[in-house]
Amino acid sequence: MVSTLNDRIGRWVASVGINPHLAPTSEYLDEHFGAGPDPCRSGVDPRQIESWERRHGFALPRALVSWLVLSNGFYLNDSPLIHPLTAIGPMVPFARVPNLIVQPESWFELGNPNVETICIDLAYQWPGNGGGNPIFTSGDDLAQSAPRLISTSFEAWFLEILRTGGREYWFDPGFPALGDPWTEHRRHTPVPPLPDRLVPFAPHVRPLIHQGADDRSIATTLGISRGDVEALLRHLQHGSPGFAGP
Repeated sequence: MVSTLNDRIGRWVASVGINPHLAPTSEYLDEHFGAGPDPCRSGVDPRQIESWERRHGFALPRALVSWLVLSNGFYLNDSPLIHPLTAIGPMVPFARVPNLIVQPESWFELGNPNVETICIDLAYQWPGNGGGNPIFTSGDDLAQSAPRLISTSFEAWFLEILRTGGREYWFDPGFPALGDPWTEHRRHTPVPPLPDRLVPFAPHVRPLIHQGADDRSIATTLGISRGDVEALLRHLQHGSPGFAGP
């Protein structure tokens, strides 16, 4: 089993152009992944990945695509550190994010190893050499844990997963988180455009939000559709710090 994993890791490293010295050795993989079930699955057809990208309107990072073609997911004791393609979907929020009302359409759940789900922002590339689509945790209000960025790219995150034997290393004491995913999303992506016909409604949305109105009641009050309300909220929350209130 582990020789199969070692072969796939070697092929993944080569396809992405990663220095092979950064990947764990075959002996290390055997020690940390050899006792349990096979962490790999059969690879996915690239045409299915293209279909996923058309359906969701975002491109998956090359390193993730390369892995999915080799193994449709990555598991540790049957927990998906990386979901199969069909389970990679819009992030399910488990924690309230300050100043966020409508979740970015680019936030997708990537895996569910154990404590919190792992997500990826497909809207932007982290600046600097080696930057890719950032990886972040979902957070959990019950555990009083806020969402936080934990890696600047899929490949950096996955390599560290392999090097730490599948451990959720981002919960280690002193782990240097990279910030808040919503703050960084706003920093690195443009404000979602607002159609001209909705501009006159924008000044009326903030007081309704601060009164506790939801999208349905805002739509009824302003005489517009709930889709229009979502477009207004996406625009206003991105460009107006503190728009959502305390």
